Amino acid sequence: MKIAILMSTYNGQEYLNKQLKSISEQDVEADVTVFIRDDGSSDGTLDIIRKWEKKLNIVFSSGVNSGPALSFWKLLTDSKIQADYYAFCDQDDIWDKNKLSVAVSVLSSDKEANLYASNCRIINEYDEIIREKRLEGYPIINIKRLFVSGFTQGCSIVFKNSLRSFIIEKKITSIPMHDLILLLYTMHNGKIIWDSCPRFSYRVHSNNVVANENKSFFKKIATTIWNWKNKKRNSMSKVAEEMIENIDNLSKADREYLECVINYKSSVNCKKKLLFNAEISKLPRRMLRSYRLQIILNLY
Repeated sequence: MKIAILMSTYNGQEYLNKQLKSISEQDVEADVTVFIRDDGSSDGTLDIIRKWEKKLNIVFSSGVNSGPALSFWKLLTDSKIQADYYAFCDQDDIWDKNKLSVAVSVLSSDKEANLYASNCRIINEYDEIIREKRLEGYPIINIKRLFVSGFTQGCSIVFKNSLRSFIIEKKITSIPMHDLILLLYTMHNGKIIWDSCPRFSYRVHSNNVVANENKSFFKKIATTIWNWKNKKRNSMSKVAEEMIENIDNLSKADREYLECVINYKSSVNCKKKLLFNAEISKLPRRMLRSYRLQIILNLY
């Protein structure tokens, strides 16, 4: 059995050692290869990777800075990478020893399951636990929820080769985030398994939080809108268009929803349906504010 860990790095020298160490300590019985694509690092990231090449089976590549979504997508669609299972991996987390073995056990015991995602604990830059569980209970997993925001991080995901094969044969050009696209297409190719137990420590950097808090409210809004305007190529309406083109077994309800996403700019009725959808009303307010503002400004 082969497992391919897909990692994109960018100026990750501060925490990369800990992440690679946790990968080296995995208890899974498999042939594990770490495929690392560096996205243009200018710090000591490459030196750390070279050091770990003596201890881990690492296949390294590098390229111009593409951003995390596209960098991970290049790994996902690289035909030279072949395995039975694939796992996305961030550069600054810490995996529990059984992260991979639990995921593989769950997926191999369920023929319909194509993707596994787990809960996590939240840690800070000092490895101190901020929250024991990121999510309580079972998350909402449907297409309308995912079009607002993903329910889990990409680094929690392990998936089968059958799902990867399904993805790479499609023409997908709009990639807001690699993990979001994977989750959306899994909804129509197999089953998603959620593990409520934390299987890794997800790092939150307080310096990012402090920097954000120091911005004025209006500056935050202006920055956010500027970012949205510069992501037109990866808009959710474009994602919806490609899903209709790529997926034959869409339900009537999902197709109608995707058509609303595509036509919301010209249809007041579609815009209302997206803004006031009861199925997403219980999502966090901050998440809904961002989603609704994009729709109102025709930047979704």
